Amino acid sequence: MFYIFVSIAVLILFAGFYFWKRFSLSRQFLDRASLTLQYRFYPLESDSSPSGKSKNGALLFLVKRISLDTRHIVIKEVKLDHAVIHVSLDQLIMITFPAESNQAYEASIRFRIRGQSRPSDLMNQRHATVVGYITSESAGRIPFRIQIPVSQFIEQSEQVRG
Repeated sequence: MFYIFVSIAVLILFAGFYFWKRFSLSRQFLDRASLTLQYRFYPLESDSSPSGKSKNGALLFLVKRISLDTRHIVIKEVKLDHAVIHVSLDQLIMITFPAESNQAYEASIRFRIRGQSRPSDLMNQRHATVVGYITSESAGRIPFRIQIPVSQFIEQSEQVRG
């Protein structure tokens, strides 16, 4: 009975450490930068799709730094919380910040929806898990793992005044 109690206590201890470590990784990222993830679908070139809806799209990363100590953000892995959405990340993505600016250059990656058709509400209420690291001048590499909501990209048209 004693060994069962000890094994359960060790299991609870490891689970607690895992969740604490995971929380601290996301907190360190949020102290240094903010990340917004938006999606957009590519327009169809032909009407070969039976549903008339594109199954290919892009995820757009919009990053703002909070701490001027942050130099780069490197994204190693992106997973969406639905099995039919396949994110194609062939290499690391490095998002850099211009000197003395809080807004970073935007980055994008492709995704594809597997299956016959795309439901219209497939991307609603989705979350993405982003894994990578931040390069900081004072602390070096800081790994992170965050889960963020995915919103729809709204294209802003610029009006030309004449």
